[in-house]
Amino acid sequence: MARRYLFGILALVATLLTIGQVLALAMTPPGEPEGDLGVTHGHAVLSEQPLATGRVVAVDRTTGRITLEYRPIPQLFLDGGTRIFRVREPASLEGLGPGDKVRFEVELDARAYTITRILNSN
Repeated sequence: MARRYLFGILALVATLLTIGQVLALAMTPPGEPEGDLGVTHGHAVLSEQPLATGRVVAVDRTTGRITLEYRPIPQLFLDGGTRIFRVREPASLEGLGPGDKVRFEVELDARAYTITRILNSN
């Protein structure tokens, strides 16, 4: 008799845990971005958010790209590392060179990360 109750309780607990996991995956918490990468495409990092920080590794003014070693950017689910970014306004690269510390805003646009604003922090 005790075995039957134990089996029933274990089955109930397993069912409740499964339902909880399904509901957790199905519901997006308020304020969480939606999308396949966890980012709504085309939305910049909000202005009230602090700017990302990094260090210039290389600048290619002719193609409007910059290589940055950067700290994690949680808003875009980017771990820290080194990456080549497109720059929306190539003129903003003037005066930047390898080793410069920068603060920047970046957005995910068509599955590419584009810097929308960059400031020299030296």
